[in-house]
Amino acid sequence: MDIGVISIFLFASMFLLLLSGLPVAFVLGGLATVFAAIFWGPQSLFIIVARTYSMMSTTTLVAAPLFVLMAVVLERSGVAEDLFEMMYRWSGGIKGGLAVGTVLACTLIAAMSGIASTGVVVMGVMALPAMLKRGYDKQIATGCILAGGVLGPLVPPSIALVLYGTIAQVSIGELFAGGMGAGMLCSALIIGYILIRCYLNPKLGPPIPEEERADWKAKVASLKGVVLPLLLITAVLGSIYSGIATPTEAAAVGAFGAFVCSALHRRLTWDLIKSVAYTTIQVQGFMMWILFAAQAFAAVYMGLGASRMVIRLVESYEIGWWTMLIAIQVVWFLLGLVIDAWSILMITLPILLPLIPLYGFDPLWLGVLYAVNTQTGYLTPPFGTMLFMMKGIAPKEVTMNDIYRSIVPFVATQLFCLALCIAFPVLVTWLPDLLFK
Repeated sequence: MDIGVISIFLFASMFLLLLSGLPVAFVLGGLATVFAAIFWGPQSLFIIVARTYSMMSTTTLVAAPLFVLMAVVLERSGVAEDLFEMMYRWSGGIKGGLAVGTVLACTLIAAMSGIASTGVVVMGVMALPAMLKRGYDKQIATGCILAGGVLGPLVPPSIALVLYGTIAQVSIGELFAGGMGAGMLCSALIIGYILIRCYLNPKLGPPIPEEERADWKAKVASLKGVVLPLLLITAVLGSIYSGIATPTEAAAVGAFGAFVCSALHRRLTWDLIKSVAYTTIQVQGFMMWILFAAQAFAAVYMGLGASRMVIRLVESYEIGWWTMLIAIQVVWFLLGLVIDAWSILMITLPILLPLIPLYGFDPLWLGVLYAVNTQTGYLTPPFGTMLFMMKGIAPKEVTMNDIYRSIVPFVATQLFCLALCIAFPVLVTWLPDLLFK
């Protein structure tokens, strides 16, 4: 059977099963097993076992559970509370200041955790009630937390970039540096949007009353809240950029540093250790099942001739450089509506790898574009996991409709950041070039 017809049946089956509510890992792994058995016979199922074993023996993936562990410990260690208090004291007196401080806090939390949920959960619990209490518009207050929280998969140490670098054979340190530049740009654009909106309409984010503002002594004293986060970020990223440690070793340093932070905040108890270990196993188990299934899916699809089909289509229709790049971004964005970023990577990257040398795409730049693009998937329905997480922790007066409406301008801001990174690749590559060339 022609690979084009197979592709139609395969992807139509995948989307139908995903829409039915079946877990992504079962959909991808099940389709890989069925299609391998149909076209190559039962004896071909060793391919799935071999690819799973190959993935399990990839040493760089050891960084993933360590970064997850670091994120979970930090979420419960008290570091974020001190960080928010510092931002609250320094920025609360300006229009939209609490929202700006929340985004800055989320950015620093992202640089400590590498996943989206940490910033959303912590700031949703602490910052959202504080902003609503002081008369902030519900959509600005909710949207800034969601937009700042999902910087986690972009700002290093990003687990998504670890996975991309492992599969695409790109330096994870350079990807982290590229993600740092793009993440800072995205954070700055979000802050700029908040400041402009609140300047034009101060009722959206009124400054805190004069009597509640901290004096200079209190502001300076609050700076201690940023010391531990900066030390941890420096320990993790600095050890990678300086060449002292590999990403896996740096992840171990980060996990250890997170426990130290927890101990300094007198939160390090046996119950906390058991809780974070259980949560880490849950998250990592969920992630690895997706990775195993997606690897099997990609192996079978590639074995059926997908790479040759893609190259043949490109050569036959003479698809231009810009057309292909925009098509990739559109596919990533649309897939983000229905599946998570890790699954998107595992499904699409094997197909895209032959196109990278064919079109001359910089794999580092393309990897950062993937991270910028797919972070929107955490905010766009129907998948939008962070939307439902926010609803679970938000006060009762924040409805699901408020949450949906709140993300529209911030998703537009993220897409504008993506457009800037596409139009000006130097925004992504300048820091890797500075540190590693």
